[in-house]
Amino acid sequence: MASIHEIAGNFGLPINPRQSPGLLVGDGGHATIQAAIDQASPGDTIFVQPGEYTENLVVTTDYLTLVGAQLGGYGRPDIVAAAGGAALTVTAQGFVAKRCRFVTEDTDAVIQEGNGFRYEDCVFDGGNSEAATEGLLRLKGNADDDSFTASEGLLKDCLFRGSLGFGIAFDTGDAPGNGVGSTHCVLDECRFIDNTGADLVTLDTGGGVYSVQDVVVKRCHFAEPKNKATWIDFTTANGGAASDQTGMIADCYFNDDTVDTTAIAIVGTGVGVVGCHSMDGEFDGSGLD
Repeated sequence: MASIHEIAGNFGLPINPRQSPGLLVGDGGHATIQAAIDQASPGDTIFVQPGEYTENLVVTTDYLTLVGAQLGGYGRPDIVAAAGGAALTVTAQGFVAKRCRFVTEDTDAVIQEGNGFRYEDCVFDGGNSEAATEGLLRLKGNADDDSFTASEGLLKDCLFRGSLGFGIAFDTGDAPGNGVGSTHCVLDECRFIDNTGADLVTLDTGGGVYSVQDVVVKRCHFAEPKNKATWIDFTTANGGAASDQTGMIADCYFNDDTVDTTAIAIVGTGVGVVGCHSMDGEFDGSGLD
């Protein structure tokens, strides 16, 4: 089995000179991902061999990177939530996940609270016991520290698939005091397939001021099923006035004959739409607001 330094070299990834060779999960390393997380220090990279890991991961250490050590360019590790919890909860700054698959069983697949996060080439899959109020990725404020608002994040080339609830929720959460939501996040080249509820939604579980501001959704593909009732819902139970939700949706594709104020429910918000396409052709959002 290759060493952690050889794996890092294969992916062109730097690791800390002092980094423990024990930050490898799977064959030749830790049996669980959480064991490696608990050993890690800020700035460390954890490499996870392909396989299935049934865990409720919790990250509280800043600047950790979780990398799926793929075989043949495909074999992501499957991180499957144990019953009653999320596959991953991040209450730390600067968390990065690359080439991992997160699977929910009966709650959210991933809960992101810390700022400065990045998910790249990851898959988020739904389970068989989700409620409509649960989904694949929840961006929310932390209940104990209002500096954690799931802000300044990037979701790049990720797949959100098969949720019985939502795809991604921007949630006011339980942040104390101000109760603000996520700000300055970017979704780039992501794909949404076979999610029962809205692929993007704003929620207000914490009674906050707003759910999302200055979000950029670009070059994303909203696919199956065709002509879904609602692809994006930024106006229902969204925390504060609809006009408090702001951002831009650009150069996206919707598998829909007619995109209207039901398919993309952003009327009354500060969200702009430009250069998007549906099966009916290009639209600029002028009929949505």
